[in-house]
Amino acid sequence: MIDVKKLWTKRRNAHVTQTLKYFSLMANSGLIVSLILLIVIGSVYYAKLLQALPENFPAVFILTIVFSFWLTKSPIRTLLKEGDLVFLLPVESGMKQYFSKAISSATATGAFLTLFIFTLLWPIVQFFIHDGWKMYVTFGFFLIAAKVFNIYVSWEERRLPYKSHQTNYKIMRFIVNFVYAYLLFNEAYIFLIAIFAIMYVLKNFVFGVFKKQHGYQWEMLLAEEQSLKMKGYRFVNYFTDVPALKQTVHKRPWLNSLASFSFKKKNALSALYMKTFVRSGDYLGLYVRLILIGFLFIYLIPAGWWQLIVVFLFFQMFALQLFTLYTQYRWNVVFMIYPIKQDTRVKAFQNWLRYLLIIQGGFYGLFYGLLSGDWMIAILMPVGAILYSILRLPSMTKKHITLTS
Repeated sequence: MIDVKKLWTKRRNAHVTQTLKYFSLMANSGLIVSLILLIVIGSVYYAKLLQALPENFPAVFILTIVFSFWLTKSPIRTLLKEGDLVFLLPVESGMKQYFSKAISSATATGAFLTLFIFTLLWPIVQFFIHDGWKMYVTFGFFLIAAKVFNIYVSWEERRLPYKSHQTNYKIMRFIVNFVYAYLLFNEAYIFLIAIFAIMYVLKNFVFGVFKKQHGYQWEMLLAEEQSLKMKGYRFVNYFTDVPALKQTVHKRPWLNSLASFSFKKKNALSALYMKTFVRSGDYLGLYVRLILIGFLFIYLIPAGWWQLIVVFLFFQMFALQLFTLYTQYRWNVVFMIYPIKQDTRVKAFQNWLRYLLIIQGGFYGLFYGLLSGDWMIAILMPVGAILYSILRLPSMTKKHITLTS
């Protein structure tokens, strides 16, 4: 007989151990330093941005939208594995304690993240709605209570056998969360009592009925667990190599011309790296997001020579996150038998990454020039990308190859 309590404890401990291992690898990455510096710069200009906003800024509406989506989104890590469809399905009646542990874990995580997000947005609440530690505690309490409610009912929602039915009830929860958040940030506490009554009815007489009518949807729970695990792997993969990450290949025929293949040994790997960048995983999306976030920082930070420091940090972040692409084929047998020397492979990777950095610097320079009219600093941004790729990139590549070999 399987002891489900010990099973959850064993899997949770293994999950925590793996998470701490990856966090230690992330901490050793130079990307953490870049992120910390960007956070410091962003926090300095956060207050200035708030002061620049008009008095009629729709803070209540924006906070309502943000927390409506956040409260409705209630992921639950069950730590299920593919073999559970065979070995745990016969003991489904005894899995209540196992899933209760999963719900408790998701509740604690959700409450912490809710408070964290609210703390990040607290300056907006202070500036446009109400100030004082009592309001912080009050708003935080009501938001955490709503998150706990959503996690519980979303678990019962997962019992429904059809995704379309789950989506319908998720839309209903979003509407309730929207009204709840809107009343909360308008400090309409009397009307919140009515919303609490609606939540009570939903919990006990709508979602509470599902467990009497439906069992666990094992295939859906397993698919959700696999999806959440892959999202975690993709996040860690921005910092370090994750062998367990399953890469998704996209067609994107309209970008294939950028990686047209040339039947020359020296061009083979450049084409492979570019095709991988364009079609595999989330590398292209990462590149676009970093450029857009860089635009945001350039827009928010006053014009001046310090913009070059910000751009340099984004070069550093992009290069560090793209090193995982170099090791993606490390365990690929076909790739390993290519009759290409290691030095040629490294040089091809560096050249390919250098082109992307120069394009990134060109976009930053063009945006900064159009925004400020200071074309001197704008020209220095792509020039800085060239210097970075010549002076800094080789040593970083050598260090990364040494650490992952």
